[in-house]
Formats: sequence, C-alpha cells, structure tokens
Amino acid sequence: MKTGEGEKEKESGVKIVPIGIKVGSQNTVITTSDWTEIETTCVKERSNLITGETEYIVGNEAAEMFGDGAEYMLRGGLPGNEEEADLLRRFLGRLIEKYDLPENSYVTYAIPAVESEVGINLFKKVVSQISIGWSGKEIWNDSFLGALALPGGIEIVEKTFLVINLGSTTTEVVAARKGEVLLSAVTGAVSGDLVDRWVKNEILNETRAALNIDLATARKYKEKYANLKSWENVQESVQLFRKGKSSFKISECIIKPIEDYLERLADFVCLEFLPELAETNFSVYKQVLAKEFILVGGMVEIPGLREKLGTIMSSQLGANVTMICPENPVAAPAKGAYTLSKYRTTTTQEQEK
Repeated sequence: MKTGEGEKEKESGVKIVPIGIKVGSQNTVITTSDWTEIETTCVKERSNLITGETEYIVGNEAAEMFGDGAEYMLRGGLPGNEEEADLLRRFLGRLIEKYDLPENSYVTYAIPAVESEVGINLFKKVVSQISIGWSGKEIWNDSFLGALALPGGIEIVEKTFLVINLGSTTTEVVAARKGEVLLSAVTGAVSGDLVDRWVKNEILNETRAALNIDLATARKYKEKYANLKSWENVQESVQLFRKGKSSFKISECIIKPIEDYLERLADFVCLEFLPELAETNFSVYKQVLAKEFILVGGMVEIPGLREKLGTIMSSQLGANVTMICPENPVAAPAKGAYTLSKYRTTTTQEQEK
C-alpha cells in the first residue's frame, strides 16, 4: 500500500474543516481543531422487541452494554468482507451523526498496515459512501501519522525516524525518511489483546479456575492497575456461586503478562526488524539507532512501560535507547491525521487566494 493516497474536491468560498480519524481494531479516534473523542470500534446488531426492526448500537455504548458480545468488525485491521465493511459504514455513519461532523471537510484516515488488497479496497469503498470528506480525503499508515503528533508536527516528515506502534491486535514498526516509509513490519505475536488473554488466564490460575472473566474485563483490569513504575499490591474480591467470597492478587496477574509482552516486543524490534533494516538500508539503520524511538498506541499509557522497554532494548542492542511518545499515545495517529488535513486545507486555501 502506498504511504498516502489522496483526492481533492474544492468548494470555493466555503470553509473547509480538517478532520483526522484513526480507525483501529479496538478504538476509533476522531480529532478536530477543538476536541478529540475515542470510541470503541464495535457494533451490536439486534432486533427491537417492540417494532421488530433491526437496530444498531455502536461504539462505547455497545462495548459497555454487550462487552465481548458486540461485533468487533476490524479484528483483522481492515474489513475482510462485505459484511464487515457494512458494519464499518454503519459505525462511522453513527459517529458522524453523534459528533456532527461536516460534509465540507478534509479527512485524513489513519489505518494499520495490512497486506490485504481486499481490505484496502473495502475501506476505500466505505469512506467513499459516508457523508464527510467532500473537500478531500487521504489514507495513510497510522504508525507514520502517529509521529506527526509530536511537538514538531508536520516538520517531522522531513526527518528520518522509527515508530513502534503498540496496537490492540498487532504491533507495527516503521522506519521512515522524508515522508516515505522505507520498511515496516507487523506481528500479531505481540499485541494488547494477547496481554488481555494472558491476564485472563493468570486470574483463572490464581483463582484455581473459579473465576473465568471475559476479555473486556481483563482489559479493564489492565488499564486500571497496570503500573511498572510503582508497585502496589492490589487485591480483588468476588462473590462466587456456591463458593462464597474469593480474593486474588490482581496486580500480580497483570504485571507478569506485561513483562512477557515487553520481552517479546524487544525481540521483535531488535532481533527481527532492525537486522532487516540494516540489510536493506544501513544508512537509515545507523540514523535511527542514533535517535529517539517514537512510541504510540494504547499500551504506551502504562506507567513505566516506556522506560522498561528502553532498558531491555538498550541491553539487547548494546546501545543507549531512548523512547519518546506524543502526549496522548492512543490518539496520536488521529492527531497526526488532523495535522496533515490541516496542512492540506491551509495550503489549498492559500493557493486559492
């Protein structure tokens, strides 16, 4: 897939609104000049008991009401078939209504790197059918766009950098130079979802199979209690049917999976991605090693994770590795997408003067 694909439709005399949207397997993030909103990427289809009509509940409401029972249609990164594409179209359509996104907008979409031409074509079809982006739309790699959320903004496009995107279903590493992605690698063997499964299994083992939580609950535990900076022994109590009250050390059930995750992540970057980069472009390899690595994605929000990963990778590479991240790692790709949309609209309006 190309780094960016764009199309412009100008409407002179009408203000163009720049919008950035990151469409992810777990979360979709929308950014405008005034606000950023995060919605869970899921839809629940059900029949209305009164009218008999099919209705769709989307986003955070669907996740809170139905948990794992909701349809997470982008687990493969992009829609894999017409059914998933239709759910994505309904999902985005509802968000457009909810947040009152204007038709006369320039929209940059941040999407994960996938090899599937089917998925890319289905995604393009979906964004062509919804009511925003009449002034233009682009599709870019979300890891690349995440770097644009750093204080330097659009200026980073002219630099050489490495981004590690700690996503829900995959981890992606990208090496870029002057606006071009030179090498990217994706793995599903290191992901936030995998940590959730490990947390679920740790709790199952800790309670001797008495408590089998769903993945949504495991994710909430991870987000609430995970902390590599300051250790706190947290216990959770639950009333079990026929077994009475049971307590388990939730903190221990979370920390071990995260430490295993970091070891796998460091191996993927240091033993797989960087050697391949050295073979294909040694000059860029030397440049990125001398610079700070950029971290984006939800797992980056765990306190102490950035520092711990830097320590592990420094040991593996025999060099001092420093990690930096945007202010909001989850929203970074959407904010980077907004930065690009704003640049496009500003440039277009200046040319029309």
